[in-house]
Order: sequence, then C-alpha cells, then structure tokens
Amino acid sequence: MRQLQTRHISLFRILRDHCLFLTRRQIERVFTLPTNSTNKELVWLLAEKYLGRRYRADTFGHFQTPVYYLGTLGWHIVGNPMDDYKEYRLRIQRRAEHQMDHRLSIYDVFLKFILDGEVKRIIDSEDSLWQEAINFGNIPDGWIQFNNGAAFIEVDRDTERPIVLRNKFEKYIKFEGSGGYRALFPECAFKVLVFTTTEERIESLEQITTSDDIWFCTMGEFLREQLNHAHWFALRGFYALSAVPKKEV
Repeated sequence: MRQLQTRHISLFRILRDHCLFLTRRQIERVFTLPTNSTNKELVWLLAEKYLGRRYRADTFGHFQTPVYYLGTLGWHIVGNPMDDYKEYRLRIQRRAEHQMDHRLSIYDVFLKFILDGEVKRIIDSEDSLWQEAINFGNIPDGWIQFNNGAAFIEVDRDTERPIVLRNKFEKYIKFEGSGGYRALFPECAFKVLVFTTTEERIESLEQITTSDDIWFCTMGEFLREQLNHAHWFALRGFYALSAVPKKEV
C-alpha cells in the first residue's frame, strides 16, 4: 500500500497555513521532482482525496488549467475540523478568476521564502489584522518574518497606474514614521519588498518613492536566484537580504 512521504505532508501544511491553493508548477517546487513524476503524484493524491482540484477557464491560456487545494483526507490529516471543510472548499471554488493570477504570484513569493529560507511568520492580505490596524490604510499582499528580518510584500504585475502605487508607498512611509509599525511589530525592522515585471518598471517606480526602505526586484530574478542574492534596487543603493542564509538541504 502506498504511503504518504515527507514531501506530501510539507505540501499539506503549506496549503493549510499559507497558500489557499497552488498550481502544478508550484507543487513541483515543493516536491523537488520532475514534471512527469509530480503529475503522477498528483493523480494519486487526487484519487485518494488528499487533494482537491479546481479548473480555471477565464481565458484561452488558462482554459482547463487546474489549481490544487486540500481534499477531505488532506484536510483531516493536518488537524483541521471536518465541520469547516465545506466553507474552505467554497472559498476556493467561488474565488473570482480575475484575482487568480495576482494571488498565485503572491504564493510564488511565499513559497520562495518557505522553501529556501527560515520563515517564522506569514500574514497574508486576507488576515483581519490589516483591517484592525486603522492607522495604516494599506492592505499589503503579505508580511513575512524570516530569521532576523521582516518585510511587507507587494506584487506589482504592471496593471496599476504609478499614482496608485505612489499613494500606497506614501501610506507605508507614514505608517512607519507614525510609530504604527513599531507598535504592531516591535521586534522587526521596517521594509517593503516590491516584486514587479521588468527593470524598466523598477525605474519608473523608483521615481515615485522617497524611502530607501522600499526595495524593488523583478519577479523572474527573485525566483531564479538565491534569497540572499544582491538584486534589490532601492533609492540609495543596491541591496541583498543579508538576514536570509542559504537553506541547507
């Protein structure tokens, strides 16, 4: 009889704690297996109801492209009460298609930190904490605490006008300057990591910020390089996340 492996449990915990759903490509990163092997694993996990699946059909490019989430057995294995499963599944099935690409890009960032670093805490955009922080004004894509570092996460897919992002950056700066950030996260330094599309986009965004605590990187380079790689553009320099060591395997 086939048994669950450590990689399966790791996936279930990521789906429970940090990512509502993931694509096959993202799960391949968790499993560290080639595509064919990952596909075989997914077929088995679906058949045994460890995972569930939702197909996307918003555009031709996404037609019949699935995302995977916890099935009833996977939900049970990671300690979730079965009475809550129906609500969990409906959250995924009812999520609007126009939100999916942005959400999956956020999960790309989360996975990079989880798999390559030492993450202590992740707070995503749907956490009620941001609504309670009334002196903030932003709903960040996430906040990650890793080793001795921490940062807000903003994923920019080049779909918003610069003035919208400028207002968002100003709210971050005001939140830090008012002492609101220190009150919320007293042991953590302030930083905003912005993941965007191209270096040309970075140049345009650097022109609308006044803080050296807002760092920019292309998503492609971030996913390709090590976490401590010096690929962060900022107002007064070029930086690396030195607080993130290379994760030992």
